[in-house]
Amino acid sequence: MFYTELTFHITPHVEDIADALMAALGEIGYDSFSYTEDGFQAYIPSDQYNEEAVTGLELLPFLQDSFSITWEKAEIENQDWNKIWEENFTPIIVKDRILVRAGFHPTVPGIEHEIIIDPKMSFGTGHHATTALMLETILDLKPFFAGKDVLDMGCGTGILSLMASQAGAREITGIDIDEWAYTNAQENMKTNNIHNLRVRIGDASLLDGSETFDIILANINRNILLNDMARYTAVLRPGGKLIISGFYINDIPLLEEEANRLGLTLESYKEKDRWAAVIFTTGNTIKQQ
Repeated sequence: MFYTELTFHITPHVEDIADALMAALGEIGYDSFSYTEDGFQAYIPSDQYNEEAVTGLELLPFLQDSFSITWEKAEIENQDWNKIWEENFTPIIVKDRILVRAGFHPTVPGIEHEIIIDPKMSFGTGHHATTALMLETILDLKPFFAGKDVLDMGCGTGILSLMASQAGAREITGIDIDEWAYTNAQENMKTNNIHNLRVRIGDASLLDGSETFDIILANINRNILLNDMARYTAVLRPGGKLIISGFYINDIPLLEEEANRLGLTLESYKEKDRWAAVIFTTGNTIKQQ
């Protein structure tokens, strides 16, 4: 099988911008990525390559206001994509309390929470600002998570589910449309000795009302969040929290409008590198962190 390789160059180089573009490309079929000194490489089976899908990425015009983003195309034979990814996966520490590492990295003494992630082709290693923001938010709300039932939409590697479990959640359901994510999340669950996580393949249509949740996590993107927020709200228990990320700070008013329409209130939000994580609840306190 032949693959199409796109090599992206980002000036000035910011890894979070590379991560955002990789996430957007993942949504249109790119299944493997590798960091470079000034950007990254993205891969897709050549028979699935669509140039217009790349040039039409919704994220591009916004990013190109502040960054020069160029890319070139090449066709290559199949490779060991997981090995390439692993070679470029470095451990991170969030707020000096959460260590996210791969199984082949050494541990760090004195860390409160350790999450071992072998990412395969799934998203969610903690490197992207939105994942880090979600991890911080779970950490901040650790007392609230104790004994709660949690839904993790678009769970990817399962990183947020694993953190929710360590925060004391009772039962966690992870949902992702991607089969790689489904398999990878289960592998990471076993690696981290987590026993209260169930992973399902699918999208928000699985939320049929047969189960409800105290907390819903969704680190996806603005359009999917807007489209699916009504389904999330329908299965959110009274007094529960909807915690979302995957969008920019200037998208908050649009998301808040939809949340208010559904009876939710913006409780607080975090910001990092123009990305945001928001907590919606039935409360009425608004606070930036």
